[in-house]
Amino acid sequence: MNRNANGKTTGPEDNTQILSVRGELDLATADSLYRRGAAAIRRHARLLLLDLTGLSFCDACGLRAFVRIANDADVAGCRYGLIAPRPLVVRIVRISGLETRLQVFATIEEARLRLTALKATLPKPASGSGGSMIREGRSIGSRAWLRTTDGSPTCS
Repeated sequence: MNRNANGKTTGPEDNTQILSVRGELDLATADSLYRRGAAAIRRHARLLLLDLTGLSFCDACGLRAFVRIANDADVAGCRYGLIAPRPLVVRIVRISGLETRLQVFATIEEARLRLTALKATLPKPASGSGGSMIREGRSIGSRAWLRTTDGSPTCS
């Protein structure tokens, strides 16, 4: 694997892109993360991992960025996962009901192993079908969330 100056790590053998997320993920920083994730997907990453070891805080805007990246990854046929989030971030994901939408792994190696095996067993998504946080009528928790046109929660 190679690490570049932008905190991205790539694995050419499996077209993996790892984005490091550090500091606080909130209204001021979430859109930047989404743009980085979307760019990695446009570069045809087969596996996109967000390394959250340096993430100290995440609010609803950060969760929205995670879900938007996951939705884009689903549409592109890219596997996606969160790596080693701190307990506070794990708690926010669970409280919001997103633990079934956002896969969390302890290590990069675990994510590669499980997501590569998962990809081999899942059918390819139909052309034009997008990922969704709400599946078969299941909501992302008991809270009422505003939705954008792409179906992701908004943090305004």
